[in-house]
Amino acid sequence: MNEQEQMQWAASLEQARHLASPKPSCPEHWAATVEDAYAVQRFGLAQRPDDPIIGFKGALTNRRVQETFGAVEPALGLLFASADRSGQVIQKADFGRGMIETELGFVLCRPIDQPIESIADLQSCFDGMCLMVELVDLNFGQFPPSLPDLIMHNAAAAQFIQGAVSPIGDPDELTLALFSEGAALHRASALDVMDGQWKALGWMINQAIALGYALTPGQVLMTGSVGSVHPMSVGAYSLDCDDLEALTFRLG
Repeated sequence: MNEQEQMQWAASLEQARHLASPKPSCPEHWAATVEDAYAVQRFGLAQRPDDPIIGFKGALTNRRVQETFGAVEPALGLLFASADRSGQVIQKADFGRGMIETELGFVLCRPIDQPIESIADLQSCFDGMCLMVELVDLNFGQFPPSLPDLIMHNAAAAQFIQGAVSPIGDPDELTLALFSEGAALHRASALDVMDGQWKALGWMINQAIALGYALTPGQVLMTGSVGSVHPMSVGAYSLDCDDLEALTFRLG
């Protein structure tokens, strides 16, 4: 893809998002690469000038999910202010193919403008962590999408819910459990994500820096799905973890 095609496709994707249409696949004759996909993602920012980036999301950070999409690497997505549904009832009707993911979030305490090389340096970048729920929309016209298509559609990001922030302990020791109307949906280790949360955070930061994004205090980094991904169903949910305040939410 050349730059004109990247900009043209970014505008087309934004139009599809506004119309809530199935997510279109990039025309095959453009032979889009992962590098093209991140360029399209970046050009998409011009389509939403009043919607700031308040964080980043890791996608395909679980090997099982990578296999579903035929990918051999994770993907980076953007968290926009307009996607925050913390404290609100989630409307299932807003999604074409809505799915629930349970995740951990980490809050930046200082700006970062250089790659992070060590775990000690990485740990000094954050001053809090929290439970998070991501509500993705897998309403792709062609499923599964290619890795470039997934990235161009901002890794299927739609909405998210952020829980209460707590001091950081050892995130890799945590187990997340999701309940719906009191029934257990899954219980999974935070180690599901890239064999460790710090490894995932290091990849996310270095990828964001390489792509030219600003990392600033207060932004939240959501590291990817822990446990199974569930189709949306109306009802009350609770995401529990022994060391963190439970995150409750409702789908209507």
